[in-house]
Amino acid sequence: MMQSRLLTGLLVASLLSIPWRVSNTRTVTTEIPASANPDTIRQLLQNQPLFIKLNPVVTGMSLAPTAPTRYKDEWLQTAEAGPPIQTYILSQVITMVPGTSGWGQKHIQFETWLRDTPTGVKTRADAPFGVSVASHWAVEPTALLPDPKDPQDWRITVQRRISCVWWMMPFVAYTYDEVHASVIRDFIELAS
Repeated sequence: MMQSRLLTGLLVASLLSIPWRVSNTRTVTTEIPASANPDTIRQLLQNQPLFIKLNPVVTGMSLAPTAPTRYKDEWLQTAEAGPPIQTYILSQVITMVPGTSGWGQKHIQFETWLRDTPTGVKTRADAPFGVSVASHWAVEPTALLPDPKDPQDWRITVQRRISCVWWMMPFVAYTYDEVHASVIRDFIELAS
């Protein structure tokens, strides 16, 4: 019995030490209700400090200079020479052991980059533990109408990409999707 527990423990430890990186992409669309103004939501998306503050897992932020190499980042490219890329240092508390207070939490800091687009904002962050996340938030019509005078339905589209070691993906993807849902609800509420 003791040997099987030891072997199981060694197997788990060895699997966790394998640095297999996996990626996960997802696109989520949320209808904008008629009571909310799509232009207001786009402006709120481009208010970068507010956008960051609406993130419920961020505990602090500060503006930092943007390295010139960041403009070569494929994810942050725009069709034309757009607004500058803004760099922020974010602080976050990660709960490592649920149900514990201070000793089960880890305080982390990492850089994130935001760039406004004509329809919203692009974001990218390289967090500790090899986690890399990127998203493009856009306010767009649900259909292209032949007559611009016709009433239009609008939606918020979030394209997100996550890359990390395999055993962290369920936690990172779940947290990221929960944060996005919370921020979208706040934007719609602010624009109504």
